[in-house]
Amino acid sequence: MTRPTHRAGLLAVMLTMGSTVALAQLPFMRNMYTGPVVLPQVDTRAPVEDTIAVDGDWLRDRVESLNIPNPVRNTPEARAEGAQMYDVYCAVCHGATGQGDGQIADHFTRMPNLALPYVQDYTDGWIYAIIREGGRSMPPFAHSMSVSERWSLVHYVKTFEVATTP
Repeated sequence: MTRPTHRAGLLAVMLTMGSTVALAQLPFMRNMYTGPVVLPQVDTRAPVEDTIAVDGDWLRDRVESLNIPNPVRNTPEARAEGAQMYDVYCAVCHGATGQGDGQIADHFTRMPNLALPYVQDYTDGWIYAIIREGGRSMPPFAHSMSVSERWSLVHYVKTFEVATTP
């Protein structure tokens, strides 16, 4: 008869010790939440310096994009595709003719006029980078448009002219 009580006592000690360790979580013990992993909704770790990804697109910043040539030929079809992208994503802010007078332009401190000479003098790569990454109040469109749609939009933006008053 001593055996069942001995077993019950041993079981009680094991349960007590097991729950105590589980609750205490000693610092050298790791779990799936506090381990050396990238947690959900947290920025990923920075890559090692001087390394590049070999299985993805090279994401350049604006300065690196400055002199990238436009790989999409400047054809009427490309400009038409760019006009469609502009109407969907850009006209609400920049206006139908790029003058910075879109429907919601008054709600922002500065809405760039895309027809001004200094904007028209931007390189294709610079405009592409602005479209891809966004700006101060402008959202990025890297995930909204394909690469060729963004380059077509660059061709279309380059067609804007400063409005002249009669």
